[in-house]
Amino acid sequence: MKYQLKDFNRNISEAELLSNLNEIANSLGINRLSSRQYDDNGGKYTSGTIGLRFGSWNNALVKAGLKPVLTHNPSKVELLENIEMVWVKLGRQPVSRDMKRPISEFSSSPYIKTFGSFRNSLESFIEYINLYDKSQVSDIIENIPDHIQESKNLIKHKTKRFPSERLKVQVLMRDGNKCRLCGITLTGDNIHFDHIFPWSKGGETVLDNLQVLCKIHNLAKGNLTIESK
Repeated sequence: MKYQLKDFNRNISEAELLSNLNEIANSLGINRLSSRQYDDNGGKYTSGTIGLRFGSWNNALVKAGLKPVLTHNPSKVELLENIEMVWVKLGRQPVSRDMKRPISEFSSSPYIKTFGSFRNSLESFIEYINLYDKSQVSDIIENIPDHIQESKNLIKHKTKRFPSERLKVQVLMRDGNKCRLCGITLTGDNIHFDHIFPWSKGGETVLDNLQVLCKIHNLAKGNLTIESK
């Protein structure tokens, strides 16, 4: 392998930079070109070089006769819901370096801008997720009858069978990513969310009735009521 330094582009004229912007936009058949599209589709220079030369990427687009990229500042709720999604994907509490595609919709930058630090955003997320939990029906589990006929027609659930992403996060926050029956560390598809009191017998999909199991123990458990000690 031959190692080479890339040429510096500080002496490239603005006309050449703008011309290359238009070339890439025309090749893609678009009139609004993002910096990622430019870099991923054979841009002769880097988007950073162009943004630095013109003050911003959008300034360069306007100079080139293209439309500026529409910027979206995510709301606090969007940022917190994204943490929720990342937490479920990873099976653990995310750190700032996890906040990148394809795992995360947003980088850590909007979190720092909105909450002051990524740690602050995690603390806000905990408040947000716990607030959501309080809005759940708290007495569903306590009021499950001792004997329920195992007939789908007679059992009327108050919740949906499969837990929401938010509820999965709550279970992971409580149990960690370890099987509550054998204790092994779980990742990816081996993380199963199990109804302690079986759904088929009237068990509801609420935090107190869910636990994390590995695939083997979840399949072995079936519709039995088994809870870790």
